Amino acid sequence: MNGFTLEHRPGDVDRPAVVLMSGMFAGSWIWEMPYEALAADGWPVARIVEPIAELPDISGSVAKVRTALQEACASAGISEMILCGVSMGAAVALDLAMAEPGRVRALVLTGTPGLTPDPDLGIAPDHRSGSLMFSDDFPTRLADSLVYGGVAASSAQEFQRVEAVFTDKQSMLGISRGIRAIRRYNIKAALKHVTCPIMNIWGAEDRTTPVEVWKDVVETHPHHRLALLERCGHVPMVEKPYEYTELLRGFVDEYAPAAA
Repeated sequence: MNGFTLEHRPGDVDRPAVVLMSGMFAGSWIWEMPYEALAADGWPVARIVEPIAELPDISGSVAKVRTALQEACASAGISEMILCGVSMGAAVALDLAMAEPGRVRALVLTGTPGLTPDPDLGIAPDHRSGSLMFSDDFPTRLADSLVYGGVAASSAQEFQRVEAVFTDKQSMLGISRGIRAIRRYNIKAALKHVTCPIMNIWGAEDRTTPVEVWKDVVETHPHHRLALLERCGHVPMVEKPYEYTELLRGFVDEYAPAAA
């Protein structure tokens, strides 16, 4: 498999579609609340089903992932869009906005990598302490890295979905290639060339992609905004779904009013 599956509700055809782009190891399920809320508001809305890691043939290149996203949107008849991305999906969203500025009306970015060291996923083996990547404490370490409050704040179903990606051989290959792709990607060039309105929605306690450097981006790029969600980590659309959804709704409603 080298292409994405797109779940799409056409909504009102006179609006740009809100496209929700998956991250490295979490697919369409993380978008459940915003997807349903925007559809109820009458927005054309679409979400990528697979985590990027499940497509190792393309995960090693931001440009290849972006092309796969473009092809999925084209197959659904989506032209103009407001593009939302999380983690590696946010870098892909930026890349698409740079490649096709006429199609991307605005961006909503969360946990964008590339301006800080490699993401802290809490999964690297620690040989000094005897900790292995998939030892018994693996779920705890991963949850502590991604979610504010760790395992105690994660539902069993949510974490089982993520853990399944990290225990699948093909997905692990996709993750390894994806991390290398982010290392190579010139995020600063994308930030320089993308000038559409950008809403950055960040967890204040994000350990994976800390927000501090993005505060500087907002100060130096006037088309950027930043909304911080307190007591929240790397995936605010899961950890703070109501707050994230209301921020997203308010931002997209600047482009067309909600349906009556």
